[in-house]
Amino acid sequence: MSMKEKVELVSIVVPVYNSWNFLGETIDSVLAQTFENWELILVDDNSDDSSRELIKSYENRDKRIRGIFLEENKGAGYTRNIGLDESRGDFIAFLDSDDIWLPRKLEKQIELLEMDSKLKFVYSWYSIIDEKGLESAYFVTPKRIDYALLKFNNYILTSSVICRKEALENVRFPLMRRRQDWAFFLDLLRVTGFAEALQEVSVKYRKSENSLSSNRLKLIMPNLFFFSTYFYRGNKFLALVHFIGFLPVYFHNKIFNKRK
Repeated sequence: MSMKEKVELVSIVVPVYNSWNFLGETIDSVLAQTFENWELILVDDNSDDSSRELIKSYENRDKRIRGIFLEENKGAGYTRNIGLDESRGDFIAFLDSDDIWLPRKLEKQIELLEMDSKLKFVYSWYSIIDEKGLESAYFVTPKRIDYALLKFNNYILTSSVICRKEALENVRFPLMRRRQDWAFFLDLLRVTGFAEALQEVSVKYRKSENSLSSNRLKLIMPNLFFFSTYFYRGNKFLALVHFIGFLPVYFHNKIFNKRK
């Protein structure tokens, strides 16, 4: 990393909901980062397990960790926006409460951002792990993504993203329960023009067998709803046409970008 008098602060936003089983491992992966100038904002979405107690125990261990506790369940988009509003960093990174960062994730992505002042939004490759932490495969993402490319498939894993805070001045997550991350990235690309990948795995993405993303039949309606509401103001016919265009891109990514 280039030597500077001021080391930029990274704000890490984590939405939490009933994540006690995996949350400790997620937080530990932040504590293990080689880049140490960060603040970790854990926004608990009214969990009814032991997530709150775990967050408070980590707050007591490290002053860089801060918990925010909501009294009503609002969804991931809302909680991420709370974290964004409370952030103090020069960069914003996102991390889901059951995913794991590799130790040099922040260091390498900040180096990438500092190499090009026009670059404001980066992501990375990622591996897939099960509930026991066993890796099954990894995904190679496109080197550069713009709005036109992302429109037909969300290649970007939320937990791999870091961006300059200045780009987020007028960008927030929509309050839809599904695909709010995809809509957020599209809106962000309208501001930044493009995003680039750290071309190596920096995140372990935890995927359970019963998750929505693992059941392709259950992806049909959320995608149709997203296309209709985000792109076409409720026009279901245009949403269906978009969905038909989305399918070959989606399966091409699953077949050719997934590596064992």
